Order: sequence, then structure tokens, then C-alpha cells
Amino acid sequence: MKSDFREVKLSELSDIQVDYFIGPSKTVEYRDIIMIKYSGEYGFGSQGNSDAVYMKAMGLAALEAWKADAIILDWSDLKYEWGDMLELALDIDTGCCGPALPMAVIVGPPCEEAVRTLLLGINSNKGLETIEWVFKHKDEAMDYIEKQLQKAKS
Repeated sequence: MKSDFREVKLSELSDIQVDYFIGPSKTVEYRDIIMIKYSGEYGFGSQGNSDAVYMKAMGLAALEAWKADAIILDWSDLKYEWGDMLELALDIDTGCCGPALPMAVIVGPPCEEAVRTLLLGINSNKGLETIEWVFKHKDEAMDYIEKQLQKAKS
């Protein structure tokens, strides 16, 4: 009997590049922060659906592998214009039984406006600075994460 199975790879879902960086908290002992950097071009509209699924899968894999205590998603080099499913990539910070991990997102010129409309609505006049966990600079995201880890410790 002939099998209908074909080989598949997660990398076939997307051309998005994913890089991982991990380091210790500077203010809370025994706590690690993972930075997941996504770069490349996210597909426009529904063409980005598989990119979103891939980004979520890679984020979940990183958390499973390295058991970090906080997450920074670096989208500063991600070209993103439109597509609601990018929100999937944000849905990696909770396990089945625990509280959400502290998370921050870094945006840059290739995605800043589209992320703003994704999170605040297309008709919103509000800026990204109204979202406490979205930042334009890595240092600001790091400071936010450190404060969140300190809160969780106490």
C-alpha cells in the first residue's frame, strides 16, 4: 500500500529569519531573558498567515528549549505592512498552568505603523507609546522587562 505522506519542514512555512539571544537579568538573580529577533518580509494580508504561524512556532520552541523567564520580541528589522495574524506571534508567553511571562516588543521603521494599527486599530490616532510593552529602542524594552521581573519577584 502506497503512503500519502510527504515530508514537511517548518522552514517551508516562511522566509522569515529567526535568531535567538539569551542572557541573565541584571536585577533579579536566576532569571533569564530571551530575545527573539525576527527579520525579513512578512507577507501582505493573508499571504502572511504562514509567516505568523511560523513565528509563533519558533517562539514557542525557544521558550520550551531555554525556559526563559521573560521575552523580548525584536521586530525592528521585520518588514510588515498588513495582516491580522501577526498577533499569533504575541501568543507565546503563557503555559497551560502558569501566569504570563513578562514580554516586550521592539518595533522599527519597517513595521512600526502597521504594528500600531494592528494593536490599536486602523482608525486610532494613538501612538505606540500608549502601549506599555511596545518600544522603539532595545534599551527601553530591556528596562521594562527588568522592572517586570522585579515586580514578579516581590
